[in-house]
Amino acid sequence: MTVEAAFAVGALVVVLGVVLAAMGAVVLQLRCVDAATEATRFAARGDPDGARRAAEQLLPGGAEVTVDVRGDDVVARVRATPLGSALPGVRVGAEALAAREPSPVAPAEGPDPLPGGLPEADVGIDPAPASGQASGQATGQVPDSPAGSPR
Repeated sequence: MTVEAAFAVGALVVVLGVVLAAMGAVVLQLRCVDAATEATRFAARGDPDGARRAAEQLLPGGAEVTVDVRGDDVVARVRATPLGSALPGVRVGAEALAAREPSPVAPAEGPDPLPGGLPEADVGIDPAPASGQASGQATGQVPDSPAGSPR
């Protein structure tokens, strides 16, 4: 093997390493976007601790997750280092924003509007015919006929 071929193989290995590191950073960026979105959903529903836990489950160890509430908005920021500390100068991150969801309304006091009966619009419909046939179908019975006539 010549010196030129040895340098070429070494250069290819370095280029392959850089390409793989870049692909790892892109994948981590997508994971950061997913984690920030998930954290924002939880925080918008009023569970900021669940938001942090959900984001941390989607990210590698050492990632930073912050959740801020600003008035009616919730902002989640996620940052992580790709390949652990192999690329110390590179950090990827994502930010997601969502409106806070309103708190659930307490049930109205008073009687049940449908206490076991059918709604008024459905009063004329027979929900389950007794003969086992679909409603609106003929029963197959012939009205009273004279005694000698065929059915």
